[in-house]
Amino acid sequence: MSATQVNPVDELRKEIDSVKADFSGLISRSNLSVVRDDFSELDTNIANLGLRVKKIRDRNYAFNKLYEQQAAAYQKQWTSKKFSIQNQINSEASKMVAAIKPLEQRVSRLQVGMASMSVAKTLKTEVESFESRLSSVERSLKQLFDDLQTEVENLERQLDLVETSLDHSESASFGFLPGECVVMAVKAVWAKDKKEDKDDPEGILFLTDQRLIFEQKQEVATKKVLFVTTERELIQKQLFEVPVVSVESVTPTKQGLFKNEDWIELVLASGSFDRDTRLHLDGQDCKEWQKLITRVKNKDIDAERAMEVDQEAVEKVKSAPTECPNCGGAITKPVLRGQDMITCEFCGNVIRL
Repeated sequence: MSATQVNPVDELRKEIDSVKADFSGLISRSNLSVVRDDFSELDTNIANLGLRVKKIRDRNYAFNKLYEQQAAAYQKQWTSKKFSIQNQINSEASKMVAAIKPLEQRVSRLQVGMASMSVAKTLKTEVESFESRLSSVERSLKQLFDDLQTEVENLERQLDLVETSLDHSESASFGFLPGECVVMAVKAVWAKDKKEDKDDPEGILFLTDQRLIFEQKQEVATKKVLFVTTERELIQKQLFEVPVVSVESVTPTKQGLFKNEDWIELVLASGSFDRDTRLHLDGQDCKEWQKLITRVKNKDIDAERAMEVDQEAVEKVKSAPTECPNCGGAITKPVLRGQDMITCEFCGNVIRL
């Protein structure tokens, strides 16, 4: 036999194997398992939304007061339609299971020596036709709850970010001011010389309703043997903090070869720890961070509070002295809610609030 000749038996076996492989994936799908799984997942996620929102409130997350309303609205929408959708899924599943039975019997009988190539090809066409019909049914059923699923997933992503931010804040090495509330936190690298290099500190950038804080949190090598790290140490400490009102501008930029790196460039008020600060954010959008920082600075975010600010603390800040009673020097640094003292920049006098 020439090397270029095709063995008809091998070709038939290949075709039969292809038909059976294509068909095997349709057996579980005929019961609309894909749609059922999505339906069940959405049902569980909606049921858990209210509890997730309650838990972040218990952890003192003070913002996005619409979360409770959204969770309740999605629950109401789902309750009104889920049983009807479930009935439609069951009805269509019964039809698809019944339709696949005769096809399953014919495919199971398909064997070399008992079928021709034309029979195998005919069955292949029928299997492909059934798969197309099944996909159409799946799409139609998914459309019944696709929009709601998209909205719920969007809320879940927001809650994921909040929960992760609270995890970071609760494990921080520094203390927050009394009444200070975390808005968001993100893993970041502080590019101290404006360009990122291997020695730049990695950690967490916190945005609260009053400050931007960067905490170094990374494992560093403490011992190497033949250039291989054998011992590591966790470094965790606050490296800088600045009142949000001292942020004169924040510019989001996309950097890197494929422009897929999120950076923010901060211009800080004179007298801050640095005039120009740049951070590489890990996993969050730089434009969203620009919006958040701007909303905190402009106090727009206060309109979204689910927990009221301590008014006594607010009045305490308003009545803070504007000059040092000891030397008469001007108090120029912002006084933050929750502070209990000010240190004069000129004479070092500690002023109790």
